[in-house]
Amino acid sequence: MSSSEPFGVTVRIASLLLASSAEGVGMLELYVTRVARAFGIEVGLLILPEQILLADRSSPASAPVAVVRAAPGLSRLDQVAALKVLVADIEAGLAPAEAGRRVDELAASGPRWPAWLRVVGVMLFAVGFAPSVVATASEVAATALLGAVMGVLLVSFERRRFEPVLPFVAAFTLTVLAATLLDGMTATSGVVLVVVPALFVVVPGDYLSASVAELVAGHLSAGAVRLVYAALLLGMLVVGIVGATQLTDRDEALTETPVEATLPFLVVVLAWIPFTVGLVLAFNGQPRMVPWLLPTVIGTYLLQQGATRLGGDVFGTLLAGIALGAVANVLSAPNHRPPRLLLVVGGFFVLTVGGLGLRGFTALIGGDVISGFDSLRDFLLQVPTVAISIAIGVLATTRRITRTR
Repeated sequence: MSSSEPFGVTVRIASLLLASSAEGVGMLELYVTRVARAFGIEVGLLILPEQILLADRSSPASAPVAVVRAAPGLSRLDQVAALKVLVADIEAGLAPAEAGRRVDELAASGPRWPAWLRVVGVMLFAVGFAPSVVATASEVAATALLGAVMGVLLVSFERRRFEPVLPFVAAFTLTVLAATLLDGMTATSGVVLVVVPALFVVVPGDYLSASVAELVAGHLSAGAVRLVYAALLLGMLVVGIVGATQLTDRDEALTETPVEATLPFLVVVLAWIPFTVGLVLAFNGQPRMVPWLLPTVIGTYLLQQGATRLGGDVFGTLLAGIALGAVANVLSAPNHRPPRLLLVVGGFFVLTVGGLGLRGFTALIGGDVISGFDSLRDFLLQVPTVAISIAIGVLATTRRITRTR
């Protein structure tokens, strides 16, 4: 068996993994290493968030080198699940030629769900998140409208020329709609609280926490680059919201006003069910993911809320993040179960803090200095807290996972 074919298959697997690496490069490095070892080759890796340099060290004479480039995303959770199965099959003895054929089929496959169903998914995703922002029926109704618009924008921009500026366009469009059609709500609570649930699908809170997790894990280049990219996405959202309020002459709507919750706590908890279903649809997940995701999503939320009441925000996030990382790591160990990324991603969104940064910056621009600095303080504290807590949970259970395998 020549080393060129195994190396080529390894490169194609790395390419698909890179395209789904929005939550970090840790899984990419692990899977590529396992594939190379199963094929009996040694591969050197230089990993950045948007490209990988791979070198076949098993052939010192020719030393094949490949460079893979892809914009990291999270829109193909079905491919992530299929890649875990493929890696396990390769370790079980799958021939390079058959592995290459399966990789090519995965790469050529279209989105698992049709565009209209993904729009519904984004709407459910937003509606399920809305009660945890403002627990009122009017917030949920407004989010259903704005979430549908966000879904149309998401599927319309995906894989097209203007996809990189989707956060700006979405923030600008939704804010204009909220300021004109929902002026009563925006006057009461402020425009950001109205549009954040619908924008949540593009808010880079998970990117921010993933970048810090990469820095903690020693992926310094990847973490630093992802941190800058996440800051740029956050800046696009801020510019879009501020520009829209100026266009509609609603600068005062940037000031955030607390709104009394009217929905029962049970409704807020149950809202994470449509959120989870929407997550699976919006990001092309497999239906069998839902039973695995629901306990991690609702469990993370309940644990965070309970621990926060006992010991404060940081303690609540630490405890919930550690539990999420540990549970996802243990449950994902068998090869027939979803990979750790899929089990942790729902809870990751629950803990994510990008909305705090968005609210802080827009409040400062709107002149609400006290509220703005409070949100930014919480934002700067929570970003490393989420990353560190999940990393602790994963590290604490890694040895047990190794024994299981």
